[in-house]
Amino acid sequence: MTERNEERMDAIERTKDFLCGYQLCLDMLNLRRYERKRVKPFDEECFCEDVLSGDESYWRARMYEVTALLGEMKNGREKLILYYRYIRGESIERAANLLGVSRRTGYRLHQRGLASASFLLKKRKLRH
Repeated sequence: MTERNEERMDAIERTKDFLCGYQLCLDMLNLRRYERKRVKPFDEECFCEDVLSGDESYWRARMYEVTALLGEMKNGREKLILYYRYIRGESIERAANLLGVSRRTGYRLHQRGLASASFLLKKRKLRH
């Protein structure tokens, strides 16, 4: 594999991690909401308090960044497949089914979408 391809694959992997952050933040917010509703505090031996000690405003800002990145993408199937996968939490197969394309085409759209999002993410970082 050439150095350029390795750089591109690394950028796509970082973008995938960035997009996956949306679901993580959503899960963290839901856990925090659950924690508030619970009458009894967490057990002392439970590590949950350490996990949930994050800042809700950070999680919401991170979710906004992900949706803003997807909002910058051109409208098309690549954008929709990323939306279903990372915002709605659907599998790629389910997202492909919702779009009316084959599973294989869904994976191709996912890869192209990640490449486009990676380009936009890199461009966004250069602006700041």
